Amino acid sequence: LLNSEKRSKSTGNFLTLSEAIEKFSADGMRLALADAGDTVEDANFLTTNADAGILRLYTLVEWVKEILEDKTLKSRAKNPTFHDTVFMNEMNLKLAEAHD
Repeated sequence: LLNSEKRSKSTGNFLTLSEAIEKFSADGMRLALADAGDTVEDANFLTTNADAGILRLYTLVEWVKEILEDKTLKSRAKNPTFHDTVFMNEMNLKLAEAHD
């Protein structure tokens, strides 16, 4: 399904993979296809989900840029707070579990 309607070339409700990637980007397509459905029912590709996925990715990238420019985080690396230490210990535990 495409936007909750049966895909059909004759009705114009059709989108090739190349067109979709050009319109939504490869990452936007991955998110929308992953959200399209994983049940026994027909998958429903929604263009609104692809648009929302692109927006979420853009917002995430901008947030990461902002965090990386934050000078206070660099000083916290030298003098970690209690919460920083707990977080790092948990991350190291998970890494060790994944490695085993």
